[in-house]
Amino acid sequence: MKPSSFCTMCTSNCAFELVGLLLSLSIYHSNENIYIISDSETKKIIENITPQPRLNIHWIVELDKYHGLNRFQMDKMNIWSEFQMSKSRIISKALESENDTLFLDSDIIILGIIDDVISEKSLGVSRQYITQEHIDNTGYYNGGMIWTNNKQVPLDWVEFTKTSRYYDQASIEDLVKKYDYFEFPENYNFQCWRMIIADEPKEKIASYITSKPNDTLYYKDKPIKFVHTHFHDKRFEYFNNTIIQHMINAKMYKSLAIVFRVIHNKWILKIPKQPLQGLGYHKNDSYRELALLMKINNNDVDMIYNTNSVHCWLEPNILTYDRPTLQWLNNEINNASTLLIGNGDINKEGKEIANHFSNTNVKPWIFWPRKPMVLEKILKEKGITTYDDRTIESIFIGNIENDVQNKYRDNSSWENVLGEYHCTKGSKHKFSHSEYLMKLRESKYGLCLRGYGSKCHREVELMAFGTIPIVTNEVSVDSYMEPLKENVHYLIANSPDELKEKINNNSKEHWETMSRECYEWYQRNVDSKQAWNTMISRILYDN
Repeated sequence: MKPSSFCTMCTSNCAFELVGLLLSLSIYHSNENIYIISDSETKKIIENITPQPRLNIHWIVELDKYHGLNRFQMDKMNIWSEFQMSKSRIISKALESENDTLFLDSDIIILGIIDDVISEKSLGVSRQYITQEHIDNTGYYNGGMIWTNNKQVPLDWVEFTKTSRYYDQASIEDLVKKYDYFEFPENYNFQCWRMIIADEPKEKIASYITSKPNDTLYYKDKPIKFVHTHFHDKRFEYFNNTIIQHMINAKMYKSLAIVFRVIHNKWILKIPKQPLQGLGYHKNDSYRELALLMKINNNDVDMIYNTNSVHCWLEPNILTYDRPTLQWLNNEINNASTLLIGNGDINKEGKEIANHFSNTNVKPWIFWPRKPMVLEKILKEKGITTYDDRTIESIFIGNIENDVQNKYRDNSSWENVLGEYHCTKGSKHKFSHSEYLMKLRESKYGLCLRGYGSKCHREVELMAFGTIPIVTNEVSVDSYMEPLKENVHYLIANSPDELKEKINNNSKEHWETMSRECYEWYQRNVDSKQAWNTMISRILYDN
């Protein structure tokens, strides 16, 4: 059985670890109730992270007294035991509304569904799996995981702790003497201490851990349900590195991203440092410019320039592939826990990648303007215009710079049905980029012809201004985290006559509805103020 609720405690010193617990719990126990006793600062921190946990959080802000204090300081002040007994208070609070609750320390990363609760018992506890000497000192059970459905248990825990040989932990031995209980299996609460003070050498403990690509971690052939460690603590470096390496082998991209969010206290976007030669060269526009804007507009996002890769990454190993074709694929793909494909079609290029690089997860991503900073500046200063204020009915502005573009764009008959048609050959553009974007803003419809890749900046640039894209069949519209919908976000026309018919049959009222849908889609998925939150939410919470 699953617990009917969860609870934990935290002050701001450890809020960065609480982020890990809440986000990982959101993956495996989405929309469950969790009760958190904390100080004011922790609540503020969690309410401002991206993405927001998909949990029903019930805050009990009663720990401001302990704000800014670490364990050493509290021990010196003789209030550590008092602080630890906040566990019993939050358990009691949860049981006021819930049938049962599972207390978990905040320094935990959930790796699977917690479903081994024996509801017929009154108490569930977790062994430490350490040497007898350390059990004698610190207790047989760990205080970082305890389940109960009995309101008297937390009250007795407080009383027993008053005479405990080791704070709140050794007193759990008294609880199991009084209540009928069960022990969670050893694949639960997999603690760093198991490798440091266990009866067996750390290398032997590590040998029991296994992993399978695109699967999970196992301990003695049972899935590890969660790990319990401080990723910043040098004492646990061997344990932490062992766990991380197995997570990499298992390609647990969601859990890995969360672990490194804990390690850095931020999400890290990595962009290749220019100038690079050959395939690594890039002008640092497009997505790479958007990544910088994401950093500026999100307090828990950082962007660094990476000298060790020609690709863009979300730390540690989610590859954000921002190139127009598969020409830039190299052996770095083998290091990716998952690959988000920007340009291209998940059912064509995506399958080619998966076939060539075995065990590689490929997922659709977003796309972006050529110059996000310029576009966002125009949007901020000018906004979007109404149907009646748009002076251009339909438009195409594009260049032919290579044979692929020539194949899809060299058809001057489009000019006969469009309000404005500007298709130049070569690298010289007819308009400045600001002029080009203003033209799109002033148009009701924009024709989208496939470019070098099956997506083009033009589609999202049109949608940014609420201008309705009219696409041909060669343009990819499905391979987005939020796929575009025909007659909602775009129209299809595969010939000039069909384009003219589609425009004539689209009423002003329907245009206004579609225009609003286009603009809102862009704001959710591409604009730097919301795109990051949408992107990381979909990475973590989508299947």
